[in-house]
Amino acid sequence: MGEKKRARYREPLSRRNRERLANAKRRFDFLCGMLALTIVVATLCCMGRDYELGVPYPPGFALWFLLILAYVPLEIVGLVNWFFGMSESSWMTFLTVEHQALGMGIFNLLLLAVVWGAVRFWLSRRYGINLLRTTGTFVTIFLVWGLFQLLCLAGVTIWDRGGFTPLHRHLHRPLAPEKVIVVEPVLPEESIDDVPVEDEK
Repeated sequence: MGEKKRARYREPLSRRNRERLANAKRRFDFLCGMLALTIVVATLCCMGRDYELGVPYPPGFALWFLLILAYVPLEIVGLVNWFFGMSESSWMTFLTVEHQALGMGIFNLLLLAVVWGAVRFWLSRRYGINLLRTTGTFVTIFLVWGLFQLLCLAGVTIWDRGGFTPLHRHLHRPLAPEKVIVVEPVLPEESIDDVPVEDEK
């Protein structure tokens, strides 16, 4: 970034620009707070449930939401564990084996807190209102997607507990094997003389 552009961001803002920046900060705070609340609700919906993403399972919607957001912090924590040999530690076992949803929820909230603090108190002062709006747009995307996943969880739960499960009975059938071997029925033994032989021309 050139010196002129840096100097422009360091100049004192006008009253109107200060109001616009304050409104953008309030909107960003609200969106981050709503996303944090969505993460907490998703974590509570999955607490004590099986970590299952391959079958029609209502908490799976919230688990997918938590997992997608947690990929970045999980990679960072995995890198630290790799360097320091902590992958088999008791706290890692607690968060990744015994309480997966809680672990992902904690990692997501920590990542959100870091992003919120960096954007709110440092990057917004350096780069202005445009960065706040852009980051707020990404937070809105994750917020809407998380709310949609929670609505899907609620809808499937109501469907299953409201007596409509028989309409989706096909989802509970065992999967057919990928390859089917067809075995021809065994015929009774026949003598060679009984087998018709075509006349040679």
